[in-house]
Amino acid sequence: MDLYVFATPYRITWDYYFSAREHTLKFDSWEEAAELEYVKEHGISVFLMPSGMLGTLLSLVDVLPLFSNTVWGQNANLAFLKTHMGASFEKRPKPWRTVVNPEDVHSGDFLVVSKIRGRWGGFETLEKWVTGAFAGHTAVCLKDDMGNLWVAESGHENEKGEEIIVVIPWDEWWELSLKDNSNPQIALLPLHPDIRAKFNSTAAWEYARSMSGKPYGYHNMIFSWIDTVADNYPPPLDAHLVISVMSMWTRVQPAYAANMWNEALNKRLGTEDLDLYRILEETERRGITFDQLLTIPEQDEWVYSDGKSTTCVAFILEMYKEAGVFGPLSNSIQVTEFTIRDAYMLKIFENNQTNLPSWCNNGDGRLPFCQILGEYWMELPFYNSLEPYANMNENCPSLPPIYDRPTRC
Repeated sequence: MDLYVFATPYRITWDYYFSAREHTLKFDSWEEAAELEYVKEHGISVFLMPSGMLGTLLSLVDVLPLFSNTVWGQNANLAFLKTHMGASFEKRPKPWRTVVNPEDVHSGDFLVVSKIRGRWGGFETLEKWVTGAFAGHTAVCLKDDMGNLWVAESGHENEKGEEIIVVIPWDEWWELSLKDNSNPQIALLPLHPDIRAKFNSTAAWEYARSMSGKPYGYHNMIFSWIDTVADNYPPPLDAHLVISVMSMWTRVQPAYAANMWNEALNKRLGTEDLDLYRILEETERRGITFDQLLTIPEQDEWVYSDGKSTTCVAFILEMYKEAGVFGPLSNSIQVTEFTIRDAYMLKIFENNQTNLPSWCNNGDGRLPFCQILGEYWMELPFYNSLEPYANMNENCPSLPPIYDRPTRC
């Protein structure tokens, strides 16, 4: 028995067949006239679930546990990342928790977080898979004039359950991390002394305060991942499936759809307030395809209905721009095009292990950065290896398991 999914931007349906012969699927009516016109021009997207009904259900059994906040769920996440990304997840002799000395931490030092169980663990696993990042969240350290250590973060959950930008004391952030039931693995990536010397803390603080309380950057989250027409979608994903999922969510939760992609797609067209279906009509009128529209680079200066939109990593890198980390390249780099992998690959971090604080990694010298929490040894392939350049990360493929990228893509 084979299971097929049939989709247009206006609907998703499915059917299953027991025998190899000609079959007919009938649409009793069109959702609206625009759907008929779309089908006349582009046809209906057909997805074969190659393992049939049983295999598809078994595949769901592989994915659904990723979101379970149990040992079973954690093992499912580790197995998925090992299978699809080649991650090792070598277990430490015992879970590692260092005692961070704030005196050894400086403004601009980068924090990477990898959650491996529960709701956020499952979400991060899928994010890692499509982007090639071996971490799923980031934050940044700041010190005030009194020498107190703070953490600035986009994606902090407030008391209402909203994901916002905050600047909170280090002790508070660290305590929340220790209590986090997603079993986070956390590393501190100190800036290189030469970069730290030119880091403008005053400008960084001004930027952080100007963004504090604003929403997480959902508007442009998927666009840091999608740079190319075909080479950012691990099978069985493709642009047709993306538009079908967008359509489904638009039907179910219109406000969610507007927040996640409609505004960003309007920005790319130079239009305002078009819903997904009008966006499709406009791309058709202009003679471009929807998958081409998705690849148009995000611009840092774009302002959305609720302000500048920055994901966890874009927030930090925009701060770096303000603080002078990128120097004369600042105006030619769009940080909203960066994934977490793109960020930790930047050659801006400490490259001399002997300069790392004594409390890093228990003094064994195994890692080139400071892992400060975790049950497993963290790995960040190609860490600290890529010099910044103009138009960085605007046209990069990201296909697993190698995630190979051309020079200066």
